[in-house]
Amino acid sequence: MNHPLATEIVVVGAGMAAQRFVEQLRQRAGDDVRVTVIGDEGLRPYDRTRLRELFLGGSADDLPLPFDAFEDDRVELVVDDRVLHIDRRAKTVRTRSRRLHRYDTLVLATGASAGRVAVEGAGLPGCFSYRTVEDAEALRAFVGARASELERDLRGVVVGGGPIGLEAAGALQAIGVDATVVQYADRLMEAQLDGTAGSIVKRHLQARGIAVRTGTRVTRLDPDESGVVTAIEFQDGSFQRVDVVVFTVGLRARDELARNAGIAVHPYGGIVIDDACRTSDPAVLAIGEVASLDGRRFGLVAPAREMADVAVRRILGHEARFAGFDESAAITLAGVDVASFGDALARTPDAVDVLYADPVAGVYRKLVLAGDAHTLLGGILVGDASAYPALHTLVGARLEADPSSYVLPSRG
Repeated sequence: MNHPLATEIVVVGAGMAAQRFVEQLRQRAGDDVRVTVIGDEGLRPYDRTRLRELFLGGSADDLPLPFDAFEDDRVELVVDDRVLHIDRRAKTVRTRSRRLHRYDTLVLATGASAGRVAVEGAGLPGCFSYRTVEDAEALRAFVGARASELERDLRGVVVGGGPIGLEAAGALQAIGVDATVVQYADRLMEAQLDGTAGSIVKRHLQARGIAVRTGTRVTRLDPDESGVVTAIEFQDGSFQRVDVVVFTVGLRARDELARNAGIAVHPYGGIVIDDACRTSDPAVLAIGEVASLDGRRFGLVAPAREMADVAVRRILGHEARFAGFDESAAITLAGVDVASFGDALARTPDAVDVLYADPVAGVYRKLVLAGDAHTLLGGILVGDASAYPALHTLVGARLEADPSSYVLPSRG
């Protein structure tokens, strides 16, 4: 596009953070703003949280985010063209197709890539990540072909017991793979759940035919005669036969563009930002999973959306600050409803717990309260998360009723 008098904004990355940024900018900005969004996947922006639908008969065409934001004369969407270089002095970016895009403001929303454990055999055929449509489609195709070749159901292992790992295990089971979740920590979803909640989620999974091994480290993957993965070995010396392995062991910020351009990057990964989403270059902002504030990065949708909103308001000259990371989430994983919100793990000094647990029924409810035993700080819900919307909005407020009434079963 050629708009010499316009404010030119280039967004690198076409994921959920970029989509939110464009949506908000389109609503707030005037006609003097032009936006170019450049994504390296050959798809329109889509919802990564719905990948499991691809294993339930869905297709990539079912996943795109609302496209209204890109149907605007002020917005250009470029797909399947990776940005290779940022020239901060000339204020341009160069892509794989050798196109140059000039910017007044550059927004880096490059997200993160899936990590893998650094063990021998992690790159064998039959080993996959669970991050993109391409990952999901490759996994589904491999399972279909391999099951036909071996003439039996496959055995799968998911390495990583966080939310994405449990979703991946459910996806494998949906296409007929006998799934096992292997978690290095002593419980599932250790960042969101306490020990009791993690145990109840484990019971839920086992009841649905998904095996779980916690406190287990993978040390090696072995191939068969054809070179395809056939066994997984553990630190305790045991091993398990396996036909397909899915790694869900965390995310690595895709910060190489910023690093190569001399923009400050945190030693543990992520583009360093302040609470206005500004990087060390005043003309460059960073939002979403690639951004690092006070050394912290998160892969949740809510903070990415908030950062996008802050970036838009800042570009348009308004005061806005990123208030912090909301790690709350309510999700269904392999058929299990799980919610975690606020200070779910009771890290606040003098915090007290009010809880109800029924491991047989698979229900767990916990509220974390301040030292006054009435101010809600957070909580965990497993098996029935219907109270999450109401409780989430009460975080920081004083509960009017007896706190136990929120967790005990109703007598009606």
